[in-house]
Order: sequence, then C-alpha cells, then structure tokens
Amino acid sequence: MATIVQFSKSLSVEVDQDAHESIKCDRRQPCARCVKAGTDCTRAGTGEKQRPISRRYVQALENQVASLEIFIKKVAIADAEQRDHMLAAFQPASTNAAPQDSLSTTSTQEVRSPEDAAEQTEASLARSSAGQMRKRISSSSACFYGGTSLFQIHLSGEYLAPTGDSISEESPSPSNPESSSHQIGPLMTRTPFPFAPHDDVCQRLMATFFKQQYQYNMCIYREYFLRDYDCGTGRYYSDLLLYAICAMGALASGEPSDRGLSEIFATQAQSLLFPSFDQPDLTVLQALVLLGQREIGHCRPSKGWLFCGIAFRLAHEMGLHLDPNNWSGSAESEVDREILRRVYWATFIADKNLSLYFGRPPALYPHESDVRNTVRLPYPTDWEGLLDTYIAPGISITAYEDGIALVGAFIYRAELSKIQHCIITDLFENRRPGAHNAAIAATVQRIHTDLTKWLSSLPGKLYWNQWTVGHVPACVLYLHMQFHTSMVILHRPPRHSFNTVDISSSEDVEICYESLQAILRLMRSYSRLYRYEELPLDFVHTLSVAASTVLMRRWLDKDMHQMEKEMNLIVQAMQAIKETWPCVEEIEKSVCKIEKCEKPADNVPEIDAMLDAGFMAGLSAPYEGENWSMPDQYTQDMFEATLGPVLTDGILGGVREDAGQLMVDIFPPALDKGE
Repeated sequence: MATIVQFSKSLSVEVDQDAHESIKCDRRQPCARCVKAGTDCTRAGTGEKQRPISRRYVQALENQVASLEIFIKKVAIADAEQRDHMLAAFQPASTNAAPQDSLSTTSTQEVRSPEDAAEQTEASLARSSAGQMRKRISSSSACFYGGTSLFQIHLSGEYLAPTGDSISEESPSPSNPESSSHQIGPLMTRTPFPFAPHDDVCQRLMATFFKQQYQYNMCIYREYFLRDYDCGTGRYYSDLLLYAICAMGALASGEPSDRGLSEIFATQAQSLLFPSFDQPDLTVLQALVLLGQREIGHCRPSKGWLFCGIAFRLAHEMGLHLDPNNWSGSAESEVDREILRRVYWATFIADKNLSLYFGRPPALYPHESDVRNTVRLPYPTDWEGLLDTYIAPGISITAYEDGIALVGAFIYRAELSKIQHCIITDLFENRRPGAHNAAIAATVQRIHTDLTKWLSSLPGKLYWNQWTVGHVPACVLYLHMQFHTSMVILHRPPRHSFNTVDISSSEDVEICYESLQAILRLMRSYSRLYRYEELPLDFVHTLSVAASTVLMRRWLDKDMHQMEKEMNLIVQAMQAIKETWPCVEEIEKSVCKIEKCEKPADNVPEIDAMLDAGFMAGLSAPYEGENWSMPDQYTQDMFEATLGPVLTDGILGGVREDAGQLMVDIFPPALDKGE
C-alpha cells in the first residue's frame, strides 16, 4: 500500500511538471502564460520561438577560423616585404552585428573549405579587374560596367570579337519617346502641366505607388507625406516629390494608359528639379532617388546615375549620415528624427543596389555613419481619414500598417546592404597593389560567413525556405531574392576559368547553383501571389544574375534540357517587366541569341551575344604564364606597342578613335611568388 501511495505521489509530481512544461513561455516579461501558471518568467526576449543555430553557419565560422590559421602561417613564413603586402591587403572580420541575436536554420549554402579557398588565386584576383566598357558611337563618352554589374552574361570562357554592325547604344528617335533625351531646367516645358497635385489622376497613381511599390522605396515616410500632402504644404511634401511618386506609380499600374503617363510626370518632375538645387530640401533628395532609378530602368543610365549621385551627395550635405540624436539642443521632434533615419537607410540601400547594378564604387560608407536602425512611428492622429481618402476607401486602418514584416524587412535589407558594400569595396573594387591571394581568399570566406550569419539571424516574420507554404509578404520574397543574388555575385567564377578542370564540381559553382534554384523558387512563389511589374529596378539585376548562372551551367554541364526549363521562367519574367523596366529588353535579346546557338560542346559561336548587343569583351586580367585572353586583332588595334614591362602602375588604357570602343581598367594582379 505504501508503495502505491509513493507511486501516486511521484506520478502527481510528474503530471504537475509536465503541465507546467506544456505552458510554453512566450519570453515576455510579464508573461501571461506564466502568470496563469503562477510562476515567474525566467527568460526575456522577443516572444518568438527560437530555432537552433544553423549547422551551415557553424561550419562557416569553423572554416573562417581555419582560413585565418592558414593566413597566419603564411604570414609567419613570409619575408618582410611579403608580410607587409599581405597584412596591408588583409581585411579584418566584420564587426557589424545583426539586428537581432537570434539564429535560425535558414541557410542552405555550402561553405568552401579554407584550403580550396586559399588556392583559388585566379578566382579571387580576377574580381577587381573584371569589367566592360561601352562607348556611344554618337559621342566620345563611355560607360563602365564592373564585375558585379548585370552585364555579366556570357556563353563561354572565350573572348570573341564582335562582327557585323558597329557597337552602339540605341539612338534617340522621335518614334521612341522612352529613349529620347530630356533637358533639365526651367525651359523644359512651355505649356501648363495638365495635372494639378490634387487631381484624380495624381491621387490614383500615388495610391498605386503606396499600395504596390512603397515597400521597395521606403525613402518616403508614407504617413507624414500624406499628412503634408493633405495640407498642401509641409516639410515632407513638395510637388516635385509628388510627381516623382506618380511617375513611379504609373509604371506599376496594370493599365497601359497609366503607364504612358509615367514619362509625362517624370518630365514635369525634372522641370521642377533644376530650380530646387538652389535650396535643396529632403524632398529633393527623395525625388532624385526615385527619378534616378526610373531613368536607369528606361535606358538612360547616365542620367539616372547622375541623379542618384546627387542624392547621395545631398545625404552628406544634410548630415543624414550622422544620427539625429548626436546634436545637442536640437529642436527636432522624435518623429522628425526617425524620418531622417529612414531616409538615410533607404538612400544607403539604393547606393548599394546601383553599385552592384553597374559594378561601380559606392558613395556611402558604413564606417562614415552612426545612424541607428529605424523603427515604426505611431500613426498621425488623422491617419484613418488620410488612408480612406488617398489610399483605399473603406479599408481597415491596419490594412497597410508598417508591421513587423515590412519594417523588419527594411532593417534587414540595410544590414544586407552593409555586406554588399564589403563585396564591392573589399573584392571587386579592391585595386590595392600587391593584393595577396591568401588575404583575398580569407576576405571571400569572411563575406560568405557574414551572409550566412545574416540569413540565420532572420526572425520568423522574415523566414523563408523551399518548404515555406502559405501567404508570404512580397517584401520577404524580395529580401531573399537579394540575398541569393549577392551569393551568386560573390561566388560566380570568372569566365576564363570555365575551361578549368573540375570547375563544374567546385564549391563556388555549387553555391551558385543552389542560389539559382532558390531564386527560381522565389520567382514562382512571387508570381503566384503578386505581379512582377511591382518589383523595383534591382529585380532586373536578379534576372540577369539568374540568366548568367543558367548559361554557366549550360556551358559547364552541357545540360540543355534543364537550361531550357530554367531559362523559360527567367525570360517570361523579363517579358513581364519590359514595359515597366525597358532596360531588361537588352538582356532578354542577348539571352535569346545564346539560346539559338547549338550545344556548346559541338560548336562555339563566332560572336559573344553580349558583345553583339553592344559590349566590349570582359576585361579579366592576365596572370603569369598566360597570354591576354583577348584576340590578337583586338590588342593590335587597341594598343600601338606590345604589352611588355611598361606596366609600372598596373593600369592600361588605349583608344582607337574609329572603332568607337574604349579599353580601360585592366589591372594585372601582382601574384605572390611563393604560391
């Protein structure tokens, strides 16, 4: 009997313990569930169930440590001169912490072994010398596209001279208003603009922008812009900014008649832009960011690059790179300070997007800024009326709330941009002489680890993987597209290595393939729920990166069937957005030319499709014991003398006036003799 009583007591204790353990603490303090159970919260946190630390992230950290050990050993055995070069080229590990400390199992990326990374000299050193130059036949100006740019689509590792028509950009013509030039200034328009700021057309296009594009263009704080728009004046409203918003909103409209209005509103905005430079305010900067991206997407890259460059300079002039709380005695309210933070981070993100898009140096640097992360502000007191009047009549006040997913995606997008900044500055724009291959390999490993950590730190609201089902916010799908685009750019091997033995089985190529599959799955998910036309300009870059990876697989694996299925999805997306972003049409034409070619193993075409579309051959640098990878007739035409020991400063340049082509930015890397 005593045994039965003892057993009953122990069973009762176990049941009580199980009942207590079944009440999962939501990690808030005070916690409603713990209060109900009569216990104290023992853990504080976000209230989100935590996922275990990613095994991939742990492996990336282990490989980073091993890579550093290899680098230290090489420093130890190097002579004084080599040691100085290696240490000067070495980039320390990033100190940027993720916005949250939680880690999740979202990474699917394979990590490179440190031995393989250190040995891949050519893949590392070729990044800083990759690029393409495009010169307009009608003028002496030229445009440079670097190693991260969207024009990295090639059929093979060969550098083949173009044949046929001269290389030129699309010439402006009256029949093509999208390619016509625009004068900036007060003389731009001579007739009154037909649409007043509170016209029904303006309000409809503005509503389209805020419903479909705002999450990708958060340089504007929607609630306070609408508050000042309703009043007709205020710090966060101007006619210039309104017309820039309408120009962007017209692009996302499903109505062809509305899309035709985009050029009209952009022209009117630019007519107001020049006088605004006398005393620029925050709305001028915001309008420049929007108009710049639109001009780039509409085949006017030089003007768009100029507009955005002015915006980035204005960010420094206005002191946006310094947190508003730094200023003592400031009379600005907390709302004003938070809006300034959001504008800075949106401008910072745009800077990285365009630097990757063109393969050019960025304008805004993380170490120059101490701006805190943005947060969501309380709505203005009249927000319900503003929402009902200008966005969507009769809708719930929380329907377009800046919830966790939207603001969180914006914050994590800024964190991803910091890593993209390292990709640009530490690899592709790293032109320091004597860059040691071990240091560059360690840098690649460090950036890979940072990307893996970023992915693992995403909270549940921003979580996505191939098994995710249900409705996923558009901003979350877009966020993951940007991550995998960055992964491909980081690990994409240079073209001249395509004929290297075992390149198809390398970890770099495998990572590119995995990210390609993720991008394709994200595109399928997005197309089921949303319209491609709503995505921003950098989706063009994502499509280009995906197409280049498919073509790389075609060349390496000779898998035509798989290539056709994947390319069909990419081309369909290009066709869907070419009315919104006409610049994608050039990429689509190049891809279609390559698709018409025969199997690579049987026949290599006589022209590179990108060259025939108007681009110079890639400018990957030569290495010791190798010849220039460009054809002899190119080098003979471009340079009067043979390429000998005159390479004292590491830069070559030459022009042939009658060819309409320009060669610059060839940087022969200084290889370590001991490797």
